[in-house]
Amino acid sequence: MITVNEVMSETVITLKPTDTIDSARELMGQKNIRHIPIVDDNNFPVGIITQRDILRAQDSELNHESHIVDDTEIMLEQIMSRKISYVLKTDPLRIAGLKLQKNKYGCLPVMDNNKLVGIITDSDFVGIAINLLEQMEQTEID
Repeated sequence: MITVNEVMSETVITLKPTDTIDSARELMGQKNIRHIPIVDDNNFPVGIITQRDILRAQDSELNHESHIVDDTEIMLEQIMSRKISYVLKTDPLRIAGLKLQKNKYGCLPVMDNNKLVGIITDSDFVGIAINLLEQMEQTEID
């Protein structure tokens, strides 16, 4: 059985609820990522922010009121998704895949001992699928 631990990214970029949309957008651009877990002081996920959340916030009522709100003023806690689903690093990879697919999530934080230790994304599963297809094609050639 393949576990989440074998596929997850251990380097997790995080932000705090009091960080701004501007800082999240900048970090996503620099690191070429689409999801950022939002953590408290104990490194426990309290939310998640995605590129889609940022785009939605930019086009929301926050920016259509009589005055324009600067992205450096909007804190992530105002727009982050608070409903967080996660997996344990020892969970079977299949469980993570089913959670991503069923809920149409782009990523899942990975937990161990109540701490964030990794992240697994839909892109990780695309990589696995490509690898399996290549193995199948190689088997057909042999």
